[in-house]
Amino acid sequence: MEYQPDVRRITGEGGVIASVAAESLAAQIGLRPGDTLVAIDGQRLRDVIDYRFAIAEARVTLLVRAADGSEREITLEKDPDDDLGIEFTEPLFDRLRTCNNKCPFCFLTQMPKGFRKTLYLKDDDYRLSFLYANFVTFTNLTEADWERIERQRLSPLHISVHATDPFWRAIMLGKRDVPDVREQIKRLGRAGIRVHTQIVACPQVNDGEVLRQTIEDLIALHPTVESIAVVPVGLTKFRFEGKAPKTIRAAIQVHETPEWIDTNWERQPLWEDPSAPIPLRNGSQPLHDPELGFCSRLGAVTDVPLRCYTAPEAAAVLDLIEPYRSRCYEQFGLHLVYASDEFYLLAGRPVPPAETYDDMPQYSNGVGMVRDFLDNWARARRRLPAQIARPTTLALVCGTLVAPMMEQVAARLNRVENLSVQVVPVVNQFFGETVTVSGLLTAQDVIPALRASGCERALLPRVMFDYSGERTIDDYTLGQISAEAGMPVALASEADELVRYVRALTRHE
Repeated sequence: MEYQPDVRRITGEGGVIASVAAESLAAQIGLRPGDTLVAIDGQRLRDVIDYRFAIAEARVTLLVRAADGSEREITLEKDPDDDLGIEFTEPLFDRLRTCNNKCPFCFLTQMPKGFRKTLYLKDDDYRLSFLYANFVTFTNLTEADWERIERQRLSPLHISVHATDPFWRAIMLGKRDVPDVREQIKRLGRAGIRVHTQIVACPQVNDGEVLRQTIEDLIALHPTVESIAVVPVGLTKFRFEGKAPKTIRAAIQVHETPEWIDTNWERQPLWEDPSAPIPLRNGSQPLHDPELGFCSRLGAVTDVPLRCYTAPEAAAVLDLIEPYRSRCYEQFGLHLVYASDEFYLLAGRPVPPAETYDDMPQYSNGVGMVRDFLDNWARARRRLPAQIARPTTLALVCGTLVAPMMEQVAARLNRVENLSVQVVPVVNQFFGETVTVSGLLTAQDVIPALRASGCERALLPRVMFDYSGERTIDDYTLGQISAEAGMPVALASEADELVRYVRALTRHE
C-alpha cells in the first residue's frame, strides 16, 4: 500500500518530532519528542526534504517550538554530513497536495464509508512521489513547484501516465485541461531528473493501439524514463452498486455527486461545462466550443463499460508488451517495459525469469513480486526442518489470485513431519469477488475464513496491512485478528520469513 499521510499531524507550523536517537546531536542539544522544528537558518520548513537540504551545512541555527508553545533558537556546528538524529511524525509539514483529477478507476470512489479518514485522502503530492515512490499525475503543479523540483533535483519521480495522447489522457484523468505529460517528462529530463511511469490499463479504453502508442512515446523518452509498468484496472463491488456507474463516463461523473464533490480534494469544473476547453485527438491546442460540453464532444468514446480484464484480454495485453521488452533489451540493455504480475496470473502464464525485470524498479507496484517470491522460495525451502516439535495445523492466507502458487508452497511444507499446511484463499466479500489480490483483504473476510479452516495457527500476507504494518484497511490490528479468530496469527511477505516461522516451530512447546 502506498504511503498515506495523516493530515491530523500536518500542522503547517513545521516538523513535529516523533523520536530522538540516543546520543545523537538532537539529544545533546535537548530536543525532545513533541517539539516542533519550525525553521533552519531562517527558512521555514515545508517538509522533510527541506529539512535534509537545510541540515547539510557545517553551521546551522534551529528555531524550535516546545510543546508548551515556547520558542528558542539553537546554533550548532557539525559535519555537513551529520544528521541531527530525529524522526518526524509526518514527512510533510505544510498542506498536503490533493488530487484535481476525476479518474474513472479512482479507488476512493469505490470505498464504502466508515473507514479511517486517511483512506479517503485523494493525495497527488509530488513530494510523496520522491520520498515513498507514490505515483502522482503531475496535473497540479505550479511553476514554483517545477522550480523546486529542478533546484532540489528530486529524482526519481513516479508518474501515472495512463496515456500519452492528450485526448486519451483527458479521458483517463476525467478532466479536460490535461498538460502534455510527454513535454513534462522532457522538462524533467533536461533537469537531470529520472522518471518511473505507470499505465493503469482499462479494457477497450487505453489498451490496444492507445497502449501501443503510449509505450512507444515513453520508450522514446528513455533514459529519462527508467521504467514503464502496465497494471490492470482494479474495481470493487462499490463501483457498481448504488449509483451503478457502468461506463467510463458514469464513473467519472461519480466525482461530481454531492457525496464526493465537496470532499477533501480540489474541486474541478463539471463534466458538461460547455465553456471548458476540449482536448483534441491530434494533440493540438484545445478549443472552446459553446455548443458542446466535454462529455458531448467525446460521445461514444466514454460509453464503453468500465470493467475488469478477462483472461484472454490479459493475454492480449501481454502479447502487446512482450515484444517491446525484447526490443528495449537489444537497444538499451534493459527491458524497460513491464507487465504487472496480475496480468500473468490472470492469463494463466508463467511469470518471466528474474533477469527480465532488471533491478525490479517497480517491485512495490506489483511488478516482479511473484518471481521474487518464487526464486527466494526455491532457495529458502532448503532450510526447512525435517520435522517440528509437535503436530501443528497452519493456515496460509492469501487472495484468490495467488492461491495456485501458494498451493505449490504448501505442498513442500506438508513434507515437514508434524506440519499440516492449508492454503486459505479468501474470497473478498467486502470489496467484491472481482478484487482478488492479497493487498486488499479485510480482517472482516479473513477472520471467518480462519475460523472455518480448523487450523491452530495462521500466517497472513503483510501487504494486507498499512505502510507501517499496523492496521488492515478495515482498521484491525494483528492482535484483534488473532483474538477474534481464536488462534496465534503472524505476518509474512517473503519466503525467508515463512521458513523462519516454520523453523521456530521446532522449538515450540
